[in-house]
Amino acid sequence: MNRSHTVLLFLLGLFAAPVLLAQKPADLKRAGEKQFANRQWAPALAALSQYQQDKPGDPAVLTKLGICQYHLHQAEKARQYLEFVLQRDPANSDPELHYYLARTLHGQQEFERAIGAYKGFLRVAPEKHPMRANALDNIRRCVSGLALPANDAVALVENLGDRVNTPGDEFAPLPSVNHPGRIYFSAARENTSGGLRNDQGYEDLEAGHWCSDMFFTEQSNSGWNYASLLGDLQNTPRYEVALDFSSDGQILYFFRGFTLYSGEIFSDTAGRKDEYAVMPPVFSSPMVPEDGDTAPFFANDTLLIFASRREGSMGGLDLYYSTRCDSAWAPPLHLGPVINSPYDETTPFLARDGRTLYFSSNRPASMGGFDVFRSVFDVSTQTWSSPGNLAKPVNSPGDDAFFRLSVDGLTAFFSSDRLESYGGRDLYVAYFKQAPPEQLADRLLFTDVAKKAKSAGNGQETSRSVEKVTLPVLYYNADSDVLNEESRKALDEIARLAREYPETQVLVMVHTDETGPAKFDLYYGIKRAEIIGKALTDRSVPSWRISLKSFGSAYPVARNVQNTLPSPLGRRLNRRIEITLVSTGGALPLELTLQRQSVPDDMAIQDGAGVGSRFEGLSFKVEAVSARQILANDVLAMFNDVMIESQPGSGSYLYSAGWFRKFNDAAALRRELQQQGFNDASVSAYINGIRVSRAEAVGLLKKYPDLVFFIKN
Repeated sequence: MNRSHTVLLFLLGLFAAPVLLAQKPADLKRAGEKQFANRQWAPALAALSQYQQDKPGDPAVLTKLGICQYHLHQAEKARQYLEFVLQRDPANSDPELHYYLARTLHGQQEFERAIGAYKGFLRVAPEKHPMRANALDNIRRCVSGLALPANDAVALVENLGDRVNTPGDEFAPLPSVNHPGRIYFSAARENTSGGLRNDQGYEDLEAGHWCSDMFFTEQSNSGWNYASLLGDLQNTPRYEVALDFSSDGQILYFFRGFTLYSGEIFSDTAGRKDEYAVMPPVFSSPMVPEDGDTAPFFANDTLLIFASRREGSMGGLDLYYSTRCDSAWAPPLHLGPVINSPYDETTPFLARDGRTLYFSSNRPASMGGFDVFRSVFDVSTQTWSSPGNLAKPVNSPGDDAFFRLSVDGLTAFFSSDRLESYGGRDLYVAYFKQAPPEQLADRLLFTDVAKKAKSAGNGQETSRSVEKVTLPVLYYNADSDVLNEESRKALDEIARLAREYPETQVLVMVHTDETGPAKFDLYYGIKRAEIIGKALTDRSVPSWRISLKSFGSAYPVARNVQNTLPSPLGRRLNRRIEITLVSTGGALPLELTLQRQSVPDDMAIQDGAGVGSRFEGLSFKVEAVSARQILANDVLAMFNDVMIESQPGSGSYLYSAGWFRKFNDAAALRRELQQQGFNDASVSAYINGIRVSRAEAVGLLKKYPDLVFFIKN
């Protein structure tokens, strides 16, 4: 027996049911392929596995087995099947084989290998293959996954367990308003009230899928209890999905329909039951499920935020909001291009402060599928901040959505179909080290800001008073005193400002004196920046809001050598760390001044002192390579304005060169870098020093028209 056959038998070590053993191989294959086509993954796996026991070696059937295992969340087995087929036939041109191998590697967070597998799919897939665009987006998501650091604010994320989750589909968790430790949710799983139905809503025992019902579960000393169905008046043979509670927890809003896309929203009023009512009243709102309106969130019973595919969206699902005056809801308004993108935005949640919005999006800035993002409404400019990815462990390469903070803010619930779930979507809970401040603050809805900003007399808008702050530039002699007493005091103040102005990001810019080859100075600088980044995250500044940048010795403010002799003073003045707060959303009610030590006139070099001003507004740089260690290649040293960029905890270093105001100038340098062997060189865009993705750039086009070339390139 050869090695390949031995591996094959190992992969097929499954016990077939007696009824399958009695069938002929041809019948097994026919039944398995029909079940596969109907997306009945478990029976398809059983039938095709038994067929392979009898007729081993069919690569098409082996591929289907791997795809079944992927959908059943058996990632390692899926990978073994699919890699086995490719090992036996490296020239295999089946697009499904390459695509699902890429999806499996992506789901296992092997982002670099997944990128190669997606490219393999693109090489063999026809130009009109329906998954080509998805594969290209997933390559971008893998790049995002490589760059995203872990979220230090999250202590732990765990599955709610098999008393709550099943191989079916559990989603849309709703923490109870009045009962701590209780959550409501929806699930489409075995033996739900509606049974098996097809996409048209008709009963279909062969190709149908389970309807969804509404459940609840409570936490006890032994963990989460077995889930219980809500009553018969709430669950019927139709699809039911729990949507949200009123602010006092007395009204449950839920969806009911023959399909998930055609139905009505009802309001079930607890405590005010009409014994003669056959069904709860329909909720009168601007939402129309048949028009693609879904995923509502009610804020204080006067503000409704929801997702919709209605005409006028930027593409896919967009977020809209409507306000209630007296007894009527106003026509819905689009939340704008900073929040929305050409991709899908859905499952919004507004924190207690009324200005911090969480939502899920499958834009390329996610690490795969839907990720949870966070944006803050700036009271002074009345604009939303560029959405930030919540990163791991909340987000995963799967679909992460329905994020909801608990009342006390110490936990959050969400659903995810990550590969380690029991199957379909599962419910997860995230435990925070500290309650997010937005869940503890007083409520001021973003829709009320404009009203409060109007002065009573003349209708002119008023703004928050400008806070004037002077921050010292930090100087160091060696790594050991980067966090000296003066630095720690300055970092305390910076952390305070970052918490008070959550729409900002913190830029940490490190400069060194010239000690040798530029590559070492750059690397020393980013390692010192990481020390500062860690100190800021320890002071409760989220890592995703911190950008670490090293310029090495390229921008001195003083001469290192004077009158042919080394200048200790010049070297000390050049070893500096400049920290500031910036935003992509416009002017801040914050006036920051960096206080530098004075440089004697005969030693001064003017260009270095103003390096931070180069980031003002829109600028472009060319990313040459992403590395996890020092870049030993000396070729990059021949280019100007080389920088290393990172985020706390990421361990990833982005090397870039050049500094341009126009995209076309940056594109020319990109071509030059590619000719020098940096094949993956790409243009990066920055607003006030903050790197922006193409999806984020769409919302900034009006102010920065040159971004159009960045978006299209």
